[in-house]
Amino acid sequence: MPFRALRSSMSSDAASGDDASVGGIIDVESTESFNEAIAENDQVVVDYFADWCVPCKQQTPILEELSGTIDAPVLGVDTDEHNGLAAEAGVRSIPTVAVYRDGEEVERFVGVTGADKIRAALE
Repeated sequence: MPFRALRSSMSSDAASGDDASVGGIIDVESTESFNEAIAENDQVVVDYFADWCVPCKQQTPILEELSGTIDAPVLGVDTDEHNGLAAEAGVRSIPTVAVYRDGEEVERFVGVTGADKIRAALE
């Protein structure tokens, strides 16, 4: 399945899981769009990152490829732009990848994490 190499911006329309079939990381634009995506999808993968973070740059291609193979949207939360979301989630190190199921965080990975480990958390 093809995937987009670039992050896409997330509008409220993109908060539904429809984008997951295309692939790519959906950049969160607001707390509202984040909450909407978590509420509207059975499962969501969230990448907490910062543009200056070298390990985050290693995590991004893993998540981009993964997004084209799973039935869950992958959201990107820039911790510099959305520090309130990151603080609310208790993110202390980046990259942090969190898996949400039915609106609740069920798994968290800190540091660069392989696609197989994240995919296993979705099963």
